[in-house]
Amino acid sequence: MTRKTINVAFTSDDWRGVALSNFSLSPFELDGVPLASVEGFIQGIKFPPGHPARERAFASAAWEAKECGKGADKRHAYWGEARIVFGSDEHHRLVERALRARFAQNEGLRRLLAATRGLEILHQTGEGPEPERTSLPAALFCRILSDIREAAAQPGDLAERIVEQTTDALIYADRAGRIARWNQAACRLFGFSRDEALGASLDIIIPEHLRAAHWAGYDAALASGRTKLAGRPTLTRGVHQDGRKLYVEMTFALVKDESGAAIGSVAMARDVTERVERERAARKAQTQAQGS
Repeated sequence: MTRKTINVAFTSDDWRGVALSNFSLSPFELDGVPLASVEGFIQGIKFPPGHPARERAFASAAWEAKECGKGADKRHAYWGEARIVFGSDEHHRLVERALRARFAQNEGLRRLLAATRGLEILHQTGEGPEPERTSLPAALFCRILSDIREAAAQPGDLAERIVEQTTDALIYADRAGRIARWNQAACRLFGFSRDEALGASLDIIIPEHLRAAHWAGYDAALASGRTKLAGRPTLTRGVHQDGRKLYVEMTFALVKDESGAAIGSVAMARDVTERVERERAARKAQTQAQGS
């Protein structure tokens, strides 16, 4: 029986393999440094900080990135304050960090990789035998991609059930404030279906008079990497699809990628309108009784 495979390389005859390869343009960040591709990262760190080839490589992909690496002495890799022996385990771990950050920060790539489940991952560039010392051996590259794919697959079903079956509304928005996750409890609380909510701005559930303050706080949290409330619940107002104003108790948290960069925010929300109105009515009745 023929084993089913996918060649994850820029020279692959499968478009998925081309897209998943390190050569492809796929911007991400590592330790706050913007990078155009993993190949650009691999080539750029062959040069010390300040070297022009390093910066060109970081902004390049595919053969242009590979061309930037020509002329490097391949004795060391440079990242942060570290000078790392080229081809060492430490070097390979650094490249693995970049590879994992790329997938952590690109949802489309994660989905594409997940769709290859059941296929053995190969890396065959057609360039001949692999050098004895290399930034990312083919076997290691394939192992990392398989690990990322399987790690996502194992808890995925359970995680999905938890998100969908929790009684609190769960809302995840990206850095731009666009809704990317909206569970059934969110549908019930705010009245918007998943199709209506996904891709929409958080403005659809924020009263107009609170939007300026919300976005100021949202942008500040993403920039600083921390929230003012530090996970403590807060009482705020929300808007139902039919225009009704709700009292909502919410907790917020930033979602960060493997490099520690904030990529969005998740909120858990519950409707406390009935409780708040009951408490207000009780206070009003008490005030009236004291004044009579």
